[in-house]
Amino acid sequence: MKRELVRTERLCLTRPRVDDLDRYAELLGDYEVCKMLSRVPYPYDRDEGRARLLRAQDSWRAFEKAEDLTFQIEHQGEVIGCFAFKKLQETPEIGYWLGRAYWGKGFMSEAARAAMVWLFENTDHTRVACEAMIDNPASIRLAEKIGFRKVAEVGCASVSRGGTVPAVRAEITREEFLNGL
Repeated sequence: MKRELVRTERLCLTRPRVDDLDRYAELLGDYEVCKMLSRVPYPYDRDEGRARLLRAQDSWRAFEKAEDLTFQIEHQGEVIGCFAFKKLQETPEIGYWLGRAYWGKGFMSEAARAAMVWLFENTDHTRVACEAMIDNPASIRLAEKIGFRKVAEVGCASVSRGGTVPAVRAEITREEFLNGL
């Protein structure tokens, strides 16, 4: 099975691999990264990380039936983050993270656009949602930059923070996204 899914100017979006667990532990061991994520504990749990990577690998075997799909983001052959679609059997929701050294360089905008194109080319989904924590303005800007529009203020679970934090829910339709390319 081919690992590479999408190539952009600077990035390669691939299927995740358990072999990259050390890199995930390094990047997600940074509280500033994981505190903005809903599902990642702090400190990073390697056993849980291994289980997540195994599930992420397995989901690509029949992506049409998967609940979640994760794209590993690689730059110059090195893992720098992930972009995921959750709730694929409903209205998909995106989730994403980058290691702190890669913030502010446009990598996530590039990866997000490429992954969204992949989704709309390979599935019949007509709408995608995003939740970004209010205290993560970079994540909110990213969603706006790729065309998401705010639809509600919600609570977002945060395992690393041990509770729910205020967030913005945004959505985009297939037509809105493709017309904005």
